Amino acid sequence: MAGCSPELRPLAAVYVDRQGTAHALLRSCDNDGLVRGPGLRGSETRATEEATPGTAHGTAPEATPTEEPWIGWETRGAHKAADFPLFAPPPQWAAETRGQQTLRPGYSYELDFADPGDSYAYRASVTFDARQLAGVPAGEVLTHRGTMTREAFEDLAREAC
Repeated sequence: MAGCSPELRPLAAVYVDRQGTAHALLRSCDNDGLVRGPGLRGSETRATEEATPGTAHGTAPEATPTEEPWIGWETRGAHKAADFPLFAPPPQWAAETRGQQTLRPGYSYELDFADPGDSYAYRASVTFDARQLAGVPAGEVLTHRGTMTREAFEDLAREAC
């Protein structure tokens, strides 16, 4: 029996504020404004530019058994949708962090969450890297559908529900 993937809805965005801080913007279709298991996962996308001690030139070091192969944060359960600094989710979410909590060149990031209900009818996700995020014009956000004004994102999120 084959399962269906949840519908990808435009409910997650990232942007940089006037102070230069990267932010996550999550919206929900739930009547209570909840999202399930929001998280940020960054993975190295290319070989390192220079040799690292103990590695061959141009290859990325492998994770040791105690290191995680990704950086970012993850949560469990349902949480109130929010707008917050990308690497500082609300404290009440009790996020588990992994690795350096800053944007790093050579990493691809995915910010995502799922439908808070048991139906798993939808999910939201935006994938980006530091260069893409830095290129988002002031007053705009980056979504899985591209760059748009925050107002357009808010309208699209409402329509998606």
